[in-house]
Amino acid sequence: MLQLMAVWQPGGLVRAAFSQPLVSLAIAALVAGCILLVASGRGDRESTAPPAVAARYVPEHRAAGVAAIAMIVLFATQNVVLGYIVNLSGAVAWWRHAAPLAWASLGVAVVLGLVVLRGTRPPESPTLPGTRRTWLSFGPRPGLAAGLVALIALVITTVAAGLASSPDGEGRFVWLVIPVPNEADIDPIRVVFFGWAYGIPVLVGAVLLAVVAWAALRANAVRPYVRPDTVSAEGGARRDLAQSVVHLATAGMLLALSGAWRLISDAGSGSRLTILGQNDGDPYEAAWRYAEFAVAAGWGAPALEVVAFVLLLLVSARMLRKEGVAPQSAEPEARAVEAAR
Repeated sequence: MLQLMAVWQPGGLVRAAFSQPLVSLAIAALVAGCILLVASGRGDRESTAPPAVAARYVPEHRAAGVAAIAMIVLFATQNVVLGYIVNLSGAVAWWRHAAPLAWASLGVAVVLGLVVLRGTRPPESPTLPGTRRTWLSFGPRPGLAAGLVALIALVITTVAAGLASSPDGEGRFVWLVIPVPNEADIDPIRVVFFGWAYGIPVLVGAVLLAVVAWAALRANAVRPYVRPDTVSAEGGARRDLAQSVVHLATAGMLLALSGAWRLISDAGSGSRLTILGQNDGDPYEAAWRYAEFAVAAGWGAPALEVVAFVLLLLVSARMLRKEGVAPQSAEPEARAVEAAR
């Protein structure tokens, strides 16, 4: 009865709602819709880029958009199947946490393949020489910074959780051992935790995603322009594509991080142990010494999912542009100089 009352309290209802990733997806859809509505209200018009430029970049934008939609569908399907159809209790489903990184890597790899196969053909006419372009030339600086923060947070979380984990009977680091205070004769509580068995595949996936994203940004930047007069329009298209690549990679890392935080929260937020005939029937209170961090991770995981889904929805919306090329600025000369960097 007390448990039912706790669930129906406002805090319990909010926690129960946000324990489902699909709720985060619904909130992200509302947020992304508002962002797109505001952007359309600004009166941004499609660019009148030459057909050769539009045809060159449309497949790449569409590939990024399809990859974003696929990530959303796969993540939602995985949560529905594993949450309501398939029971994985007792299994070490490490692939569940590494899957978002694998999906993002595959999507970015497809974009990279299109850039390499279609974007490196010789230009129609020689372009003016400019400064050397690198993978940072068209990448959105705030987006790159956010992606780097997500990568660092994922690595720190994985390493810290791995160091705090303990092996099970088969030597797999999947347990968090919580001792019962002041009771040396009572076995500690062992709960499933984000240990090395989950963390190592996640670290491998994160490194692979970072490498593929870097390669895609570099290939997008260094390929030749079609003609000197299309430098400005192509610069806008390349900035859009670089932003999509960064969003895909960041979303994959955020989804993996949110899954890790959910598992850490479930395991380390606190436990009770009741032993018949001892302690006058009252339960023993046992808590991880970093329980405050586990509770904070439980509340932070839905926020990470919302941000990840918003990024993916924005990428998928970009492929709806008629020409796939960003609007040109009123100062084409300045845009041309920037694109040549």
